[in-house]
Amino acid sequence: MPIEEGERRMPSDWILGNRDGRGRKWLRRRERWLVVLGVILHAVYMLSIFDIYFKTPIVHGVDPVTPRFAAPAKRLVLLVADGLRADKFFEPDAEGNYRAPFLRSIIETQGRWGVSHARPPTESRPGHVAIIAGFYEDPSAVTKGWKANPVEFDSVFNRSRHTISFGSPDIVPIFCGALQHTTWDTYPHEFEDFATDASFLDMWSLDKFQSLLNRSREDLKLKELLQQDNLVVFLHLLGCDSNGHAHKPYSSIYLNNVKVVDHVAESVYNLIQDYFKDNRTAYIFTADHGMSDKGSHGDGHPSNTDTPLVAWGAGVKYPRPISSSNHSDCGFRFVDDHVHDTPTPVEWGLHEIERVDVNQADIAPLMSTLLGMSCPVNSVGSLPLDYIDMTKADEVEAVLSNTKEILNQFLRKSYIKQSNSLYFKPFKPLSHYSSILDKIEGLILARDYDAAMDLSQNLRSLALQGLHYFQTYDWLMLMSVITLGYVGWMIYLVLHVLQSYTSLPGNTYGMEQAVQKNNRGKIYLYGSMVTGMLCLLLLLEQSPPLYHAYVIMTSFLWVQIVSEYQFIKTLWKHISGRRMNYIIKLLATTAISIFILEFLNFVTGRMIRTAKEQCELYLLHVDNGTKYVNLEFSKFLKDNGRNCLDCHLSHQQVVEKILRYSKASPGKGLLFKREGTLSMDIYTDAGGNLVTWRSKKQNVVAWFSAKVEF
Repeated sequence: MPIEEGERRMPSDWILGNRDGRGRKWLRRRERWLVVLGVILHAVYMLSIFDIYFKTPIVHGVDPVTPRFAAPAKRLVLLVADGLRADKFFEPDAEGNYRAPFLRSIIETQGRWGVSHARPPTESRPGHVAIIAGFYEDPSAVTKGWKANPVEFDSVFNRSRHTISFGSPDIVPIFCGALQHTTWDTYPHEFEDFATDASFLDMWSLDKFQSLLNRSREDLKLKELLQQDNLVVFLHLLGCDSNGHAHKPYSSIYLNNVKVVDHVAESVYNLIQDYFKDNRTAYIFTADHGMSDKGSHGDGHPSNTDTPLVAWGAGVKYPRPISSSNHSDCGFRFVDDHVHDTPTPVEWGLHEIERVDVNQADIAPLMSTLLGMSCPVNSVGSLPLDYIDMTKADEVEAVLSNTKEILNQFLRKSYIKQSNSLYFKPFKPLSHYSSILDKIEGLILARDYDAAMDLSQNLRSLALQGLHYFQTYDWLMLMSVITLGYVGWMIYLVLHVLQSYTSLPGNTYGMEQAVQKNNRGKIYLYGSMVTGMLCLLLLLEQSPPLYHAYVIMTSFLWVQIVSEYQFIKTLWKHISGRRMNYIIKLLATTAISIFILEFLNFVTGRMIRTAKEQCELYLLHVDNGTKYVNLEFSKFLKDNGRNCLDCHLSHQQVVEKILRYSKASPGKGLLFKREGTLSMDIYTDAGGNLVTWRSKKQNVVAWFSAKVEF
């Protein structure tokens, strides 16, 4: 805040220890105000994180799109194994037996499979919201502990005729608590005991569903309810998550829980088939997130983001052998728009069956399509066509319905932003969306389904880009204001230090003081007028109150800086007239050089980290010796990458070749040797390790660490 004129400036003989008592009191009082100002400034600016990054993606007032195709399934069963890692589900145990034999048989004979890729934060609520509602969790939910609904949203359960759900008290009420057309129950919080085997929680959900079916044989009203179409059955299986936290995902308790989950899936399938006997049920098995080796989740590590997905039943395609034309392991595009190589590990034993990966939000439109319902109005998932078994005409209609739903969200956001903006910048690629829709309808009438499909998918991609455009519409303005505010605060503090604790201006400042006093009032007046105009513009655009706070704070700081222009001018003259000028230039050059070097280091480090992460994909199940070798190679890459931006790729390829052996079968290790041509020795005496150690003069294989020669 402005300091009064009489207290604003001390004479030059008060500097560097020559102050009298009055000067010291003035300085203490001023610095107390600076502390208060700094606390307020940082508190206000920290709230900008929520306006920039934690802004809800949900927009209300979007109309649902009525599908124009027949429902492939009459009912759908959704099984979500909380905290189940993809690798622990697909890989065999130490004896070579698969932990989920029933779902394994489904993959091989009846349904489709893949890996569902979650988006951080990999927590239970965001994962379930992505699966059931089709969008990635509103980040403002972090302020509610991921429990309550900060913003109401649509979901597959809302669109269903009736939903039956059993499971955790932390998940089921989020989706069913406010719905009238639901039958649900949860176990008490006291059941979640991390000191015991939590697999009984999964059996609790199964028992509740089985008792409901048994009760319906005598309850005619319940039986009639179960015979309706658009019925959704949701069982939340918490056992793997609780056991993963308490005992880690490599423990026998966690791995045994995978078998329990498979038993639940088999039991539910048999109960449904025996009860309805019409083969009109679709089944989806997946997980909300994985589990790290430390027994935690939340970040973006593949152990947390990679979850299993198995779909079978009515409306789902049967397995298809993999071929070069339909291989989907490579080039999969994740939700963060980075292309990753996701090869199927050999030990999974599924390299001959086509794998179809999806983003987690894609499951919601998949379920809606199987039931012939409109997609949730806030869904941003893309319908995975490789899962559904429909005619070509119905496939086009399903994708078009999915596209229109996303397009409606875009149009709603565009309308809201345009109605509140004085200067609106539209998303130009969709300026003629109506003509594209007309063309798609014409192609459908002409039965040119391939062209209609391509055009629909392209329009959907543009609509998703448009949603991102309006989600980040205010970023440039907000980031500019916040950045100017922080820079202004730093400059203001530097000026305070120079004025109060140095003698750089000397007596020359005193000669300019009178002129500065006369101009200070005008500067405050003009600054207040500019601030008022900016706040008026924000008011007309119906901006949130915090936007006003950011602008006022930044404007205040720069008005204070401009009011010191005479001091800055005098200071510059003082410095320029001395031999210190070359030192200032040297410091400025050094600062710029450091900035450039840090930027190059950041870019190089990011590239090296990417290479390191790709290498680490092969090191998920090896011992500490191998991890140490990988660490040393990463250091080698980083050190050389600093000096050669172009050579890191070749280094990465070398390391990938060296480390590729670590994903071999248990009991076998591969050693690359430098000879005339690249050859490979296979050692089968490595015990439980996947890698072996051999010195250059030793023909005997040791057991507990690894070394690679090339």
